[in-house]
Amino acid sequence: MEAIKRLKARWWFACDTRDLAGMRSCYDEDDFLIDFGFIGEFTDMDAFIGVFESLACHPTHVDMHHGTAPEIEMTGPDTAKGRWRMRFQLLETEQKQVQLMSGYYEDEYARVNGEWKMRVSKYTLMSNLFLSSAEGVVAIEQIGSAPGLVTEQ
Repeated sequence: MEAIKRLKARWWFACDTRDLAGMRSCYDEDDFLIDFGFIGEFTDMDAFIGVFESLACHPTHVDMHHGTAPEIEMTGPDTAKGRWRMRFQLLETEQKQVQLMSGYYEDEYARVNGEWKMRVSKYTLMSNLFLSSAEGVVAIEQIGSAPGLVTEQ
């Protein structure tokens, strides 16, 4: 279970630092599904990385994923499933925008060549707060559970 926790921590850190090779290494690229809801579903890592780069790899984006409260269940000697709560914070420094999202991941893991990898990662959005600032005045652009990204504004 600790190895799976470290895997998920590496995944979020790789996302935050734009470490594309590190992101790839967290998945079993021969057999995986990434379902990020309104962002899309992916079974091709190159397609996922392309979308990630277009959304997140900007010098004006500073973000952090906070994963908490893991519930991990071993389903076999080399398989497991897990659920994580996740809070996401994005600061868009040039546009002076802030996004705070929360939701949960439902994952499936497999030990491949002795190393734990993600096979399924499904994110469900629960709340979304998008703020903008102009001339020192902060405004709520979106609040609730509807999907949306700063990059779409």
